[in-house]
Amino acid sequence: MKKMLIMSISAILFLSGCASSEHKNAYRGTAIGAVAGGAVGALIGKEKGAIIGAGVGGIAGAYAGGRMDKQAKELKAIAETKRTEQGLVTKLKSDILFDTGKANLKPQAKTNLNQMAEIMKKYPENVLAINGYTDNTGSNSVNEALSQRRAQAVKDQLVAAGMPSSVISTYGKGPNNPIADNSSVEGRKQNRRVEIEVTIDESKLPKEK
Repeated sequence: MKKMLIMSISAILFLSGCASSEHKNAYRGTAIGAVAGGAVGALIGKEKGAIIGAGVGGIAGAYAGGRMDKQAKELKAIAETKRTEQGLVTKLKSDILFDTGKANLKPQAKTNLNQMAEIMKKYPENVLAINGYTDNTGSNSVNEALSQRRAQAVKDQLVAAGMPSSVISTYGKGPNNPIADNSSVEGRKQNRRVEIEVTIDESKLPKEK
């Protein structure tokens, strides 16, 4: 059975950012892994199994968390990366990616996505969900279609750069889940974005060296 450790990763496709402390993130990974491992052990109805499962899960969680920390540091060279309680979160600003109302990637956006792909390819446990968002200007149907095309354009570029298509899903969210006030120009600008969420498939984690 595949074990999934869900983590989000976000990076705004333009220059540097911040990440929380490596030790704190490793601790979070250990805690998440311990809970997951303990639950697996408990399901077989053996107290000893739960204890062993928690230990193994903690080790796996710490290892996965450490790899996420390393990936975040590498991404900081090209993107602003923020660590959260769940992992890492990434926002790609649409005005950097696309012209207004279009879904064709700008040349610099392609370069940035290629660099991101080169980093992510070193982490075969990554599973990506690409979500496109718009502001609330215009009809929902038009915005949802545009956001889906933009999410697909980001996926296509990552695949062209060597990432496996099978681990990337795309979703057009339209004006849903705004992160700023749509009544202002600046707010609408922030809401027009593409976000990449990455989950980690523990079954694909390379062995520790």
